[in-house]
Amino acid sequence: MDTVFEFLYNSDCCESSARTVSIHRTLKGAEMAMEFHKVEIKKEHIDLYKGEEDMYLWDFDQWWGTKETKVEE
Repeated sequence: MDTVFEFLYNSDCCESSARTVSIHRTLKGAEMAMEFHKVEIKKEHIDLYKGEEDMYLWDFDQWWGTKETKVEE
């Protein structure tokens, strides 16, 4: 049995659940994907709320995480 690592993201913790964004062979790979994704989401948020950043926290209801998953052959 092999192990893979999922990178999970939930864009709205109040109204939805996390989804798998990508699957990686290593935890480090999943964590790197997660950090890249956070940066991209923050850029999008800043562009969307230019000048209103204080009113809308960029990560208020979002969640990122990783999960180890066993894969059967």
